Amino acid sequence: MDSRVQPEDEALESNLIDDIDANGYLVVHSDSDVEVENIKDFEFEKEVDDDVIGQVFDTLGDAYDFYNRYAFVHGFGIRIRSTFKDKTTNEPYRRKYVCNKEGFKDLKRDSSKGDVKRRRELRTGCEAFLRISKGKDGKWVVDKFNDSHNHELTVTPTKVMKHRSHGKFHRAEACKSLMSELSQSGLKPSQIRKVVNTMKSPCENDVTSKQCADILAVERKQYKGKEFYGLIKHFQDKLIEDRNLYFVVDLFEDGSPRNIFWADGRSRDAYIKFGDVVVFDVTYMTNKFKMPFAPFVGVNHHRQSILFGGALLENEKQDTFEWLFKNFLKCMFDKYPSAMITDQDKAICNAIQSVFPNTRHRYCSWHIKKHETEHLRPLKVQYSDFEELHKLWVKSNTIEEFESRWEFLCGKYNFQSGSWITEIYKQRKYWAKAFLKDCFFAGMTSSGRSESIHSFFLWICKFQDHVE
Repeated sequence: MDSRVQPEDEALESNLIDDIDANGYLVVHSDSDVEVENIKDFEFEKEVDDDVIGQVFDTLGDAYDFYNRYAFVHGFGIRIRSTFKDKTTNEPYRRKYVCNKEGFKDLKRDSSKGDVKRRRELRTGCEAFLRISKGKDGKWVVDKFNDSHNHELTVTPTKVMKHRSHGKFHRAEACKSLMSELSQSGLKPSQIRKVVNTMKSPCENDVTSKQCADILAVERKQYKGKEFYGLIKHFQDKLIEDRNLYFVVDLFEDGSPRNIFWADGRSRDAYIKFGDVVVFDVTYMTNKFKMPFAPFVGVNHHRQSILFGGALLENEKQDTFEWLFKNFLKCMFDKYPSAMITDQDKAICNAIQSVFPNTRHRYCSWHIKKHETEHLRPLKVQYSDFEELHKLWVKSNTIEEFESRWEFLCGKYNFQSGSWITEIYKQRKYWAKAFLKDCFFAGMTSSGRSESIHSFFLWICKFQDHVE
């Protein structure tokens, strides 16, 4: 029995679906009075519509290029509408390319987001399409073709280039290679865009910063996968020497690695003995893949910094931190830390409340003082006695003293609602001495020890780069 899912030979549905190709959006559309004959000035020759049916291609890419070239000459853009795959082999056997004005925007899906500014509707429900099917010889053949458009076609080459399917310079291999080299040199996407645009031909669209960022993200993901697999192999080899080594990898749906956490036997043993207080900070970004490095740091009975474990993370979102903290807890024999010191990152705070609900959480005092300097300067300039009274309030020994002095400050200086000082007051249990003095923090009030670990790894990386 043929396991293929045969699509119905009906007109395409006039609603927006999740497109496979990124070329499905019209960037610029404007009417023009220029005659159609102007398009003949370009090198492409028009295909005869009757000759489209039966065209044979070796690959899907060849078919896309053919229809995209046809669309360029006739004044519209294209995108991939759907791909049909064999259930058994998961290999594609049919694909439909459509005009980029096919379908309509799904307003019901957007309505769930509330009052948001919507882009101008550019789709018109156009039914123009080209369908190809795979033959027994492995070739792709055009078996259906509809060239009827319900909208005006773009009549000049410069305006046709505004369709995204025709702005392909940023997808060229030479351009991708240049972007990669510039990125490895330390340039940002906005800087790479300027360099690349000076090297393109006048008939090509300008490359945008977002296009640069998207291409570099794909490349980083590919290289990151190779590096991760090398790292996993390293850990597997280390398991022979250290049976207590622990590592875990979080994967994307396509099987590529997203996050990784590890701790060797020595670190796990140290946590059992000195894991009452954990300093967690995510500030150092690896240069090659821009991944946050997240170490768990503590202090031993000689007040020496010790590393409990480390992680490379895809991002700094709450669900990522929750994954990390759960695996850290599993690695450390379900022994919860009594206290944790972090910065004021909201995602970290929410993750700690979710995974370590009974752990006392303290904000880094260094970050608090840094923000004080930035936000309280106008008050110190305006009121000569504010700095002294503020210090007395911060150093209050009891909760009652802290609250009474706060009320005095509010009455004297009339702080605005939503100001930094009123917001930090709402989070007083995470930083104020009066609320934290009953908890053991091993003499630590800041994430400075984590910063020193970051500096150590940064020095190691620079040293290895120099040696290589």
